[in-house]
Amino acid sequence: MDRNMKIANSMLDLIGQIPLVRLNRIGQGVGAEILVKPEFLNPSGSIKDRIARLMIEQAEACGALKAGMAVIEATTGNTGTALAFVAAVKGYCMRAFSPAMVANRSRTAIMIAFGAAVQAVDIEPYTAHDQGNNDGGGVDASVHGGHVELLPRQVCLDLEKERNDLWWARQFSNPSNVAAHRDGTAQEILDMTEGQLDAFVASVGTGGTILGVAQALKQHNPHISIIAVEPAGKAMMGDPEDYPMIPGISDGIIPQIFSSKIVDRVISITDKDAIDMAHQLAELEGMFCGMSSGANVLASTMVARELGVGKRVVTVLPDSRDRYLEVEKYTT
Repeated sequence: MDRNMKIANSMLDLIGQIPLVRLNRIGQGVGAEILVKPEFLNPSGSIKDRIARLMIEQAEACGALKAGMAVIEATTGNTGTALAFVAAVKGYCMRAFSPAMVANRSRTAIMIAFGAAVQAVDIEPYTAHDQGNNDGGGVDASVHGGHVELLPRQVCLDLEKERNDLWWARQFSNPSNVAAHRDGTAQEILDMTEGQLDAFVASVGTGGTILGVAQALKQHNPHISIIAVEPAGKAMMGDPEDYPMIPGISDGIIPQIFSSKIVDRVISITDKDAIDMAHQLAELEGMFCGMSSGANVLASTMVARELGVGKRVVTVLPDSRDRYLEVEKYTT
């Protein structure tokens, strides 16, 4: 978004160019300065507006998405909302397939408000079978999108094979997911900090945010630390063997992160701790953001203490609190 703009051609022009904001109370006395990017200020309420616009525009440009076709995606909420928003502006139908365990009323209502059709996909048999892989020391309600979206992605894959009037966005492997952050989010961070930062912190869902931003920041200064944040309830980033490799379903951005070794460190945050920090962000900083924002900021305070005074940590607040009013859960 051009902050000097007087009249926008459409709501799509309001995506991006979100300023950085200093944490004054939460950041006091933790060492390094913490700057946050309140991405919930994007039109549909999340950072995913950036990738939704670019993915759809690139699909239009190459002829994969044409008038009369529908957009489909497997989503825990934010990408579905963003795609529904962009599809509404451009005149496409949108169908979202959400894991039933995270398809709460708030998230679904927002997608429906933009005109999307939403179908909940039962993943309980899959998660129950896989529960033995969670050795995190007890039950944690946090959710990793890269895990719970696997069956909804299979639904999209099957539909794509059956019909030629659908375009599957494939956020988990779409190059535009990474490009939107490499050429957009990261450039804004560099411009707004004048290139002066020591660490970047972000939760990992499909991996597009952290990989795209990391590529640009590392090119600018290879000494900038890249810290990935993930739910403690389903750790997947620590070891490539923890990530389920299924051709056409999960092979994409996260395997690129593993192979590139661009992430310097992974921090796991519990559901409770993410929620507690999200509450503090609202109550102490006036930031009406979601639970992944709480996880990002909590991890940023850890990094800030380690770096010390005179250093700078940047993170993103991915989405708005409005989609957590019914159920509070750290979901990437």
